[in-house]
Amino acid sequence: MSRSSASVGTLLGQKYQLRQRIGVGAMGIVYEAAELDETDAVAIKVLQQHLLDNEAVLARFRREARAIAGLQHPHLVEVKDFQCNPDEPPFMVMELLQGQTLRLLLKQQGPLPVARAVAIALQTLSALETAHRAGVIHRDIKPDNLFIVSSETGDKVKVLDFGVARLLHEDDASAVGAEAGAWVGTPSFMAPEQVRCQPVDARADLYSLGACLYQMVTGKQPIDVADTVALFSAIVERVPPLASAIRADVPEDFSRVLARALHKKPAERFADAEEMAQALRPWATPPWTETALQLDAGPELQFDIAHELPLDTAPHLDAVPGPQLSAVPAPLLDTVPAPQFDAAPAPRPNAAPQLDAAPAPQLDAAPAPAPQLDAAPVPQPNAAPVPQLSAAPAPNLAPVDERAPVVPVAPPPPLPRRRSAMKESLMVVGATLLGLVVGVALGL
Repeated sequence: MSRSSASVGTLLGQKYQLRQRIGVGAMGIVYEAAELDETDAVAIKVLQQHLLDNEAVLARFRREARAIAGLQHPHLVEVKDFQCNPDEPPFMVMELLQGQTLRLLLKQQGPLPVARAVAIALQTLSALETAHRAGVIHRDIKPDNLFIVSSETGDKVKVLDFGVARLLHEDDASAVGAEAGAWVGTPSFMAPEQVRCQPVDARADLYSLGACLYQMVTGKQPIDVADTVALFSAIVERVPPLASAIRADVPEDFSRVLARALHKKPAERFADAEEMAQALRPWATPPWTETALQLDAGPELQFDIAHELPLDTAPHLDAVPGPQLSAVPAPLLDTVPAPQFDAAPAPRPNAAPQLDAAPAPQLDAAPAPAPQLDAAPVPQPNAAPVPQLSAAPAPNLAPVDERAPVVPVAPPPPLPRRRSAMKESLMVVGATLLGLVVGVALGL
């Protein structure tokens, strides 16, 4: 039965409208499409026109589509639907991805850092392990079939195009192209046994991924020959140079892991995807590295703030109402706390006020005991008793502001001791009497 071809605008399965062509694979053409009852776009892979009348290819496409649809893995492209209806080409409905292939990424950015390349390889190996356990061999792992969805958290890999995949429970006679003795896959990334058209297993996919990883870190394919016939011969016979010989910053041990993946004999390669992943993990950047650095910086910043702010704010403690205490003991404040004001030294209550060095007008007053200003005399630093002042009224002083901060001031120099008025009067009387006695004696 002849089947119609598909093109932009075709309605498939009475629900998928093809919008635009977005890629071409070995067996099919990929379109962006929209489901009539849904708003989300999907990708639809339609079997190519020249394969529509090949019943063996149709049967294989159907079996492989159903096998891949049963594979659930975050790094395998999700197959949502498969239909093979009369009068229209068979097709698979897949998730629509936003990103670019690894081939375009390498074309734009050149060789990748080893850690990033290993991260891409590890995700691919995880997907291949799931496929291999289900008995599906991809057989066409290459940069065009590794789709990179980049985001702030890193690269996410999706393995595409199982169009030439081989089911392990089938013999090679039923594999696509094998019945005609044709090569299946992309020559530059084929394993030697695949070039010889020999039976392949999971180790062929590991070789192909090793070739992709080699190109990611060196920018070159392990076997790069322009002529197709010479390329096949080189894949079988030529050993590629170590990656470290091409790029100096590639670790030697990492280069030897690549060399093992690219070994000509399948038995000398890694036994499975998990073993290869285990060998590559030492060069993967741990996901917790950046977080740990940020956590290490956090306490240091808090420590600095906690110790710096009190030093900055300490001089402003005088904004708090009430007298403040200084960290340095103020002199002469251990007996009677006298608040200071106007920045000038205030007279102590038990000291004689200084009035421009003029003699006190009370000196010639009648001798009388002077009333005490304080309840008890305050000892002075020179340990000598200070004579009390006469009953002269104290000069008017400015009102004391109890909220003013205590400002430590240097003690004034000790005042010279002055003779009391009584003592001076007695000395005058004594001198007069002495003079009279002397005069009388001389007169006699």
